[in-house]
Amino acid sequence: MDTQRSMSRRSFLSASLCTAAGLFLPDGVLAMKKESKRLRFYHTHTGRNLEIKYSPGGYRSVRQALEDFLCDFRTGEKHPLDPRLFDSLYAIQNRCAQQASFEIISGYRSPKTNASLRKNSSGVARKSLHMQGRALDIRASELSTRTLRDLAMQLHDGGVGYYPASDFIHIDTGRKRSW
Repeated sequence: MDTQRSMSRRSFLSASLCTAAGLFLPDGVLAMKKESKRLRFYHTHTGRNLEIKYSPGGYRSVRQALEDFLCDFRTGEKHPLDPRLFDSLYAIQNRCAQQASFEIISGYRSPKTNASLRKNSSGVARKSLHMQGRALDIRASELSTRTLRDLAMQLHDGGVGYYPASDFIHIDTGRKRSW
């Protein structure tokens, strides 16, 4: 009887602790406990599609496919990507009522591509995090760009840029900031 009472107390305390933690932890952390979800991508420059099964921390199993898909489409160069980008997309996806497809405007950029883009635009940073595999420019098929920006600002721990005239947002894994 004491063993059953003790086990019951332990179960109760464990459940209470999990419930209490759920009230205070951000959604991105809670998403870690959820099952994997399909992330869908469409690359606006190549016309390619990619669908992967993903869960936070699950980058290793889909790394090659993502690095191939998000390579510098101008040069074909590939670079390791920061898994935190995909953890953020997963957290955003978990907030969506419908499964959105993420439209990729820019993934990895080689230094050569970045320099070329800088010559034609004042909006391209000299030391862009795209060159380190730490940034994505995206849209989401089921969300307005404004809503996507708001979700990214709530759920993403890095930088979030909003470009309403060009209809995309930028996310990166640099320091937390927005523009």
